[in-house]
Amino acid sequence: MASLLLKPLPHCGSRLKYSHDRRRSTVRSALPHNANDVSSLSEVHLEDRAVSPSPSRLSSWALTACTISCGVAMSLAAPCLANPYLESKKTIVLGVTSEGTIRGCQGNINPNCVSTASTNELYAPAWRANTRTAMEAAQEMERTVLALYPDWSLAQSQSYDFGEYRAFLVPSLFGNDIVEFLIKNESVNDRNWEGDREGPFVTYRSLAGSVKYIWPIQQPLSDFGAQKTRLQELRGQLGWQVIGCELIECYDY
Repeated sequence: MASLLLKPLPHCGSRLKYSHDRRRSTVRSALPHNANDVSSLSEVHLEDRAVSPSPSRLSSWALTACTISCGVAMSLAAPCLANPYLESKKTIVLGVTSEGTIRGCQGNINPNCVSTASTNELYAPAWRANTRTAMEAAQEMERTVLALYPDWSLAQSQSYDFGEYRAFLVPSLFGNDIVEFLIKNESVNDRNWEGDREGPFVTYRSLAGSVKYIWPIQQPLSDFGAQKTRLQELRGQLGWQVIGCELIECYDY
């Protein structure tokens, strides 16, 4: 009875042999036929177990998945906003207004600007020239500018019944800035203050020729008061005074 139990059954032996042969053939077919093809082997599937992919293969799959997901996210993102200054540059007008005045600063587009016509923080006080007429003041300004600042260039010169208009191009870090002057044959002489003297009335506007914005919040970069500093230096070279300089707030200009 014991010998009968220890003897393997014929049909069981054939099943074990068949299973073993099948397992060997599966492994043999999965292995590369050439030694150079070892790198192409990704995984070997057995009948009831599988070899996990290598870490490098996992990294490759992860990178591919990340690329696809990032691409989808970028395609769904809102388009980049255009530079507000470039969009509105065509609306910036130079020269004298129809009322015969200099123009103010468009602070929402170009904050790097000062003007005697502005009514906010971009305001700058007017000057009084030490010449007799507006023409003489304009000529003196041209001589002084071209002598002291050879890189400046006269962009426009216009004579009006009420005064003289001059515009200069000034090289800067981001292109050519623009400095405009409107000199009128009028003075402030009715306040009985130190500033009440005869002399042409000098108004101006100085603005950056280009504005750089921080993406994506569209915050304009400051020129750190370059427009104001430039005009202070020029006025000092001309020897002209600020109208109302007896007021304490004018000493900053």
